[in-house]
Amino acid sequence: MTTHYRFGDFKLLPAERLLFRRGSEVPLTARAFALLTELVERAGQLLSRNELMQRVWAGVVVEDNNLAVQVAALRKVLGADAITTIAGCGYRFALEVVDLGGDQEDGALQGRGNVPARLPAMVGREVELAELRGLLAHVSLITLCGAPGVGKTRLAQALAVETHAQFADGVWWVDLAALPAGAPVAPAVARTLSLHVAPDADALATLTARLAAASTLIVLDNAEHLADDTARVAAALVRGTRHTSVLVTSQVPLHLSEERLVRLAPLALPAAVQLLAERAVGAGANWTAADASRAEALCRALDGNALAIELAAARIDALGIDGLTERLQQRLTLLAPSVHASRRNALALALDWSHELLTERERIVLRRLAVFPGAFSLETAALVLGDDMLPAPRVIEAVLALVDRSLVSVERAPLRRYRLLETMRLYALDKLNAAGEVSATRRRLASGLRWRFDEAYEESWHAPSDDWRVRHEAELDTLWPALDWALKHEIEIAEALFASSWPIWEMSHHAQARPYAEALARHFEPNHADTPASARFWLSVARCLSVDQPALARDAARRAAERYRTLCDARGEYLALVEYAFNWRVDGAEARVALTQAKALEDPAWPASVLERGWSTEATLQTSAGRYDDARTSFTAALELCQRDGLHHGVLRAQLNMADLERAAGHIDEAVRLGESVLAGYRDARPSSNMAIAYTNQIGALVEAGQARRARSLALECRRRLGALILDVCIWPSLDTLALLHLDAGRIADAARLAGASAREYSMHGQAKRQPNEARDRERLIDALRDELGEERFELLHAQGANMDSALSTALAFAFEAPVASAADIQGSR
Repeated sequence: MTTHYRFGDFKLLPAERLLFRRGSEVPLTARAFALLTELVERAGQLLSRNELMQRVWAGVVVEDNNLAVQVAALRKVLGADAITTIAGCGYRFALEVVDLGGDQEDGALQGRGNVPARLPAMVGREVELAELRGLLAHVSLITLCGAPGVGKTRLAQALAVETHAQFADGVWWVDLAALPAGAPVAPAVARTLSLHVAPDADALATLTARLAAASTLIVLDNAEHLADDTARVAAALVRGTRHTSVLVTSQVPLHLSEERLVRLAPLALPAAVQLLAERAVGAGANWTAADASRAEALCRALDGNALAIELAAARIDALGIDGLTERLQQRLTLLAPSVHASRRNALALALDWSHELLTERERIVLRRLAVFPGAFSLETAALVLGDDMLPAPRVIEAVLALVDRSLVSVERAPLRRYRLLETMRLYALDKLNAAGEVSATRRRLASGLRWRFDEAYEESWHAPSDDWRVRHEAELDTLWPALDWALKHEIEIAEALFASSWPIWEMSHHAQARPYAEALARHFEPNHADTPASARFWLSVARCLSVDQPALARDAARRAAERYRTLCDARGEYLALVEYAFNWRVDGAEARVALTQAKALEDPAWPASVLERGWSTEATLQTSAGRYDDARTSFTAALELCQRDGLHHGVLRAQLNMADLERAAGHIDEAVRLGESVLAGYRDARPSSNMAIAYTNQIGALVEAGQARRARSLALECRRRLGALILDVCIWPSLDTLALLHLDAGRIADAARLAGASAREYSMHGQAKRQPNEARDRERLIDALRDELGEERFELLHAQGANMDSALSTALAFAFEAPVASAADIQGSR
């Protein structure tokens, strides 16, 4: 990963030749940028005039005053005090610089679900883990109950990793700690699974329907503050689905008849001592045989509480076993002189004395970190927590000091990120409440994320896509809760956050973004000023609703284009006009006018991330108009642009479109060949809308080529790879194609029902015309069904399909493994 730096309000990306100030790009000449990079990379060092001249103007003869001119230009941008002149010697960069490079870790593995491929070895709990594995084989709902810090989450993680392969649709971890008390659980589960829930829909009913035939394990972690609603969700999932299992970690049971309660006791003394020893050695302490015998007293005092033991281990190097035990016993005597401390008290005491050992700056940072619902990067922590009294470098120093004290944990793949364990986060949140800083810090979180995503938005047009995505995509876990808060308290920040984050979430997280697009569009004030933020907001709504809701996407794109035009932003207006044209999906007067206006604005110097959408849209319209040679030229131009700029997902999208074009042009064998190549490109990719389109396009080409067996195999592979996401990746344009497979297999009634469902979906999504291959599949399907069924029977089954909901019709479309006599059979029962 490339190195980047922060100083004050600025962010410098040397490899991408970009400088930002609070999310806005700062233009610099090439020489000024090169000089700034040299100064920043050696911040605090004295650099001589000769050294700077040789580095910035290597091999070029220039006047000596050129350096002074460039320094003056940089001071004008950065501030007069940013660069210090040392008379007769040279210059020194005076601002404090934070180097934020090198956070990426190697070896990240992707799979179905969202649990890691492996975890560090767990100390103890072998018996409990074996018991849970056995229960999971025949029990649908398990609640793992225990005191705070006893190790519920860690044991649940181990079980999730070990049993991952047993669930075809993956294991999904839902951290309920990120939700405030009283928040609904079902929408959080849907967001984690990337399942879209319409604003006016029952989230739990939708979730249950969409998981009806899925094979998955849902882990609901830290459920005690939401026990009632967690019980409602768990009951619905185990009663309304066939193969969904639920594992809950909580301090309290759910009290459901289906629930198998497993109470987690403290660590046995040998395991507790082993945990203390391993963590102490990991923290730099020298551990001896004598320490092991003295450690037993400490572990007993801490009641075998895993978190309390880990906190204690971090202090052994400084205080020693005896000093730590003595300090703890003093606290116990003061707070409970006549009664042995409970497990909860032992943990509270451990947290208290750990907190007392912190500096005031570390205490401030610890309590402010409580607003992060999960993992965070150092860069985001610095943006969110820093202020005039606590600058970014001091925030980073404090976070790293908290890591050294085992109060903040480190996650190392695919990025180095940090998190407060849930018990510590709740403790820190209590401190934040006591300080009266909750509201201000949540506002700080939303504002800091806005800064981060504003920068990410501008970077997205310049930085290599894979590197850029790795850097920023992990912040989405923090984005969604921040948007929830901002929707209630700071609607302007919510709009700006959503608008700047679309290049990140549009790759694989449309379903999570869609409810926010719909909610924010309803909140948007009609008389809102034409600001860059409002223009970007409407473009983000258009991108979010693209293809799935083309009529609404066109309306949003029109609003964006009008605002960008007022602002004289050619790039923004181009993107909005292209989006408007693209969402007609077929050639027509409106689409053609918009695309012509966009092409008049087009700047060949723009990167592929901007131009690819324009060329692809033009090719799509040309294909629908039967101008196949022109379309081939346009798709080739899009492909070459993406290859030139290293836009990997753009390359795959261009190749996918070219395969579809060859099928439309009647070159079926070439379409099949190209389609197989595209699927190979998605072999290691995560589930996405484009992956689904690649599969369904290839299925259509194979059906037309007479390779129905291979097509069915791909349909089942598509269902397995996309898992629950199959219900939210725009399958609706391909229902006729999939119906042809059912027709070929003799499932004629189901094919007719899917034809009815397809008609309903096109009408519901505001799509009056089909693209060429969709139209050809539709015509073949309807003709064949009428021949097989007769008009009256066909119309009856067609009407049944038109009354099916989207989840049911999608489930039916991929139900090839067993006969389905009626649509009702898809629902079934557990």
